[in-house]
Amino acid sequence: MIETALLNWTLSQVLTALVIITRVGTLIFLMPIIGSTAVPVQIKALFTLMTTLVLLPVVAVRPTDLPGSPLGFGIFVASEVAFGGILAIFARFVFTAVQLAGQMVGIQMGMGMAGVMDPQSGVQVSPIGQFWSLTATLLFLAINGHHIFFSTLVESFQWVRPGTLHLSRATYEGLMQGTAHMFILAVKIMGPAAAALFFSHVAMGIIAKTVPQIPILIVGMPLNIAVGLLFVGLSLGYFVPLMINSFDTMGRLLPRLAQGMGM
Repeated sequence: MIETALLNWTLSQVLTALVIITRVGTLIFLMPIIGSTAVPVQIKALFTLMTTLVLLPVVAVRPTDLPGSPLGFGIFVASEVAFGGILAIFARFVFTAVQLAGQMVGIQMGMGMAGVMDPQSGVQVSPIGQFWSLTATLLFLAINGHHIFFSTLVESFQWVRPGTLHLSRATYEGLMQGTAHMFILAVKIMGPAAAALFFSHVAMGIIAKTVPQIPILIVGMPLNIAVGLLFVGLSLGYFVPLMINSFDTMGRLLPRLAQGMGM
């Protein structure tokens, strides 16, 4: 019967979409920018469904990849969530380094209490961290960095068959190296402004000892803010190529991390 054949075809497509959506949904809900807390959940869900429908005729996924038992299905979903979560966390290291650098510079400037809400993480960060974070986001979108996630997502179905996640020692080492690079990148970003503020603090300390008549506590805070803002602006010429290089490195390492989880 035609109706029976149509029903079987529809059920097969639904099961295939279910296999795809478990991986796509995790990556979209956790990846930078799109996975931000400022983006409504309805938008993320609609974008996940749209991406799944686009990938449905593209990726080589079979309905038989879904386990038949409830326990097997739970393990299947957990492995797909872990796969997407690992890729998203690795990609967030660069943006976390930017926020960390801005937080440290903001504290040195005396703006530790002047927090603003970060739309990416939903927590309060310093205004300098927010400025650097917005700049990094615009650079990421300008160089089509978001295409890295979608190209890795499409090719990951060839590298890692759904439900067959393999966490090796190389995966843990890759995450640890990404964490270490996050702190190194934060130091590089904050280097010019932090060095200028350090010397400003030293100079004010010397002035406070040699000329005690100067109210250094009153003069020091606006001076630190002025010096910090000046060098934050001057460091943009250094910040932009550094971030582009970091995004390029992330684009080369993210597919390798995905391939390593399929061996």
